[in-house]
Amino acid sequence: MNSSSFAFGAVQDRALTANTAKTFVLPDKCFKKYVGCAWGRGNKFTIYPYSHTESKTPNAAENSENKLLSIRQDVLLFRPILRRLVNESNGTYLSLQKAAETAKNSDNQVEFLKLSRQFRSIIRVCIESLQKASEQELNSDDRNTSSSYITIFFSIECIWHLCEILFVDSIPGDVVMPYLLEWVRFNFPCHEQTAGKLLEACERGAEDDKDYWDTVIGMIVQGRVDVARALLKLHSQGESNDFKLVDNSLRSMPVYNVYGGISTGEFQILWKHWQAECRSKLSSGVLSSQPKLELIIRLITGEYKAFESIRGRYSSWFDLLGGWVMFTAPWSRRHELGAAASACAGMAPGRTKLDDMVRALLEGDLHQLIHEIQQISDNGWFATHLTDMLFHCGKLKILDDHHNNVTAKVRESLILEYGSLLMEHKSLWSVGLSYLATVPPEGLRRAELILERIPIDTEAKAMRIVAEAKKYGIAGIAPSLSRCLCARHLQARRLGAALCWAVRARCPGAAQRAAHAALRHYTQAASLAARDLLLTAGPAVLLSDALLFLGKYCDFHRLYNSREFKKAGDLLVSLITSKIAPDYFWKTLLLDTLALLERDEPVFTSKDTYEIMLCLELKPSNLEAEKADLLRLALARNLARTALAEGEDPGEQ
Repeated sequence: MNSSSFAFGAVQDRALTANTAKTFVLPDKCFKKYVGCAWGRGNKFTIYPYSHTESKTPNAAENSENKLLSIRQDVLLFRPILRRLVNESNGTYLSLQKAAETAKNSDNQVEFLKLSRQFRSIIRVCIESLQKASEQELNSDDRNTSSSYITIFFSIECIWHLCEILFVDSIPGDVVMPYLLEWVRFNFPCHEQTAGKLLEACERGAEDDKDYWDTVIGMIVQGRVDVARALLKLHSQGESNDFKLVDNSLRSMPVYNVYGGISTGEFQILWKHWQAECRSKLSSGVLSSQPKLELIIRLITGEYKAFESIRGRYSSWFDLLGGWVMFTAPWSRRHELGAAASACAGMAPGRTKLDDMVRALLEGDLHQLIHEIQQISDNGWFATHLTDMLFHCGKLKILDDHHNNVTAKVRESLILEYGSLLMEHKSLWSVGLSYLATVPPEGLRRAELILERIPIDTEAKAMRIVAEAKKYGIAGIAPSLSRCLCARHLQARRLGAALCWAVRARCPGAAQRAAHAALRHYTQAASLAARDLLLTAGPAVLLSDALLFLGKYCDFHRLYNSREFKKAGDLLVSLITSKIAPDYFWKTLLLDTLALLERDEPVFTSKDTYEIMLCLELKPSNLEAEKADLLRLALARNLARTALAEGEDPGEQ
């Protein structure tokens, strides 16, 4: 049977969307007419040729080519370079659940902010790892793939940071302008290096640098007025009246501060008075000979056309957002950012997925934001963790068509999907289990179904599955898994392991089969399996008669090897008279008595001897004639010795 494998869902270069339709052309003639499909474990299915004539023509299957096409989803998170992201974010997620439990009776906003920053730090480390990997790639396709991943996680970090500012952090007075400027500077560091280089040189004539004016304008729109003033002073005409006029306007610009001691209304009066002075300088034409300086004044007065004229210098309208808010309404609250986003987004045509997410976030439409981030091809990592963070912060409210609050259901659904996805991986399944366990009872029911289907290739993995199931209270996994492993070891003739798993399963049927297999093996090879386990199994040996018999027989061997012959003899007689010994084992029991009968000191009493004689004559032991005669002679001698020792007449017995 030939097998081929196709992967879909691969991230295209700098693409964020995940649900683009994929079309596959199935190879080989055998797929031309009829195709069958069967779902496998996880997001996998198999396509195979199917013919309606197979039921009519028995040889139809033999005449066609046997092909199986295994189609699976290409899961981004399963790539080795992203394992650290998955594992570290899992620890932060679990910490968030604990913080949410303690926050039910108290405000825990500071802890939520700390954990949000931990998530961002994890994303930033992931981006740095991807960048290093991209630099080391020799193949252009691999470099393009790494570049796509960098784009995805850069967008994730960018949105999370803005979401943290608007909905997680406690902003004094709800004035977001300083934090918005910080977001722009951190995520869109335009002309940072050029500004640093020029200021470090600190030489007149800095305008000779081709990026000088772009850098000055970039510092203005990012709200870094002090840096812009310092750069203007490096101009060869920095001491001229025109430059001093602009510097004075920048220096005298009012800065809103919640703790400044003035109300918003009073600040607006100062602000409008300052802008009026700046506009008067423009209208007077004093700066007409310096178009760059004139552009700066137009920008700081919040002129829309001025911002629109420089939009082409930047990769996105996000670079202008902080400056637009700063120079139009620096006192803006969170709920007022939607208008600023619309103004900046309208400065240039075209929309991207990141544009839609930022717009939804600035407009406070978290329902739309969650919908948009679900389209990112990161396999649900971002949507799951951000939704959970917003939910615990109490900032998320999603209504259905009937205006019912379904926020908790949306959160649980995302966690269940993400946890189920991780459980498909051979080494991340325990991480996925920890997610499912936080959404009882549905999560634990789903976890039980998935755990039963995890491929088990080592004993260590089986033990870990049992331990994890016990940890989360999934009671049905350990018995069913143990029964399966017991059967697998029995089939492979690993009797000791089979007995161990039968005892763990607490399954009478499995214990019975494993014990009989061990007893039959002993009759052939004279070797007892899992002797140490049976000697310390305790009440577990009561699971079945065969296991109880095997445990007692192991104890007999222990006593015999310890030279406690009297106790060993008493135990052997009790096994003979207990009627739980399998028929095929009577021969072994009778031969074991022979070694004790030949001891110098009598081990068996006359009563014990009669019991052994009765067993020899009545039980189907299949002893060879020579061995049977030898055993009868040894029994007769022992009876004579014990009868004399007990003061009895042999004829009276």
